[in-house]
Amino acid sequence: MPAPPPILLVTDTSVLVNFLRIDRMDLIRDLSPQFLVTDHAAGEITDAYLDQLARFEAAVAAGCCEVCRVEDDAALEMFGQLTGTQRLGIGESATIAHAISIGAGLALDDRRAANEARRINGGLVVLGTVDLTVQMVVEGLLSVEEADAIKDDWAANHRFRLKIASFGDLL
Repeated sequence: MPAPPPILLVTDTSVLVNFLRIDRMDLIRDLSPQFLVTDHAAGEITDAYLDQLARFEAAVAAGCCEVCRVEDDAALEMFGQLTGTQRLGIGESATIAHAISIGAGLALDDRRAANEARRINGGLVVLGTVDLTVQMVVEGLLSVEEADAIKDDWAANHRFRLKIASFGDLL
């Protein structure tokens, strides 16, 4: 059985959009960790996922996640270094910098960003959509069948394909 996620996760746009597209931010709200979204990642929803903006704003208003700012000097310095490499986007850079600076876990799906975050802080907990969905099953928020139906919906309608046959295989 997977270990429980950290109490606090800073999430990138990628994870949020997966749940926004299927209108299931209630799962993010009800999952045990609290989710923070940097204002930079939130800005990416406005810029690149305008069709999801109303759902995102409703999710924030409903307490599914909280928008925060990267303000700590060390986080701002790390943010500058990460964006300066031009390997990561602004949202990913802000998410990584903020998570590390406050000692939180990280929720993102981009492999390059996850590897960079682990390079900076080898002990950082990095979870993706798959990990969070498995935890939703463990916590009883979804059945395996419901999780598999979501997986199939992501693949059929949202260009998010997972390399697993069933979430049951991961439990």
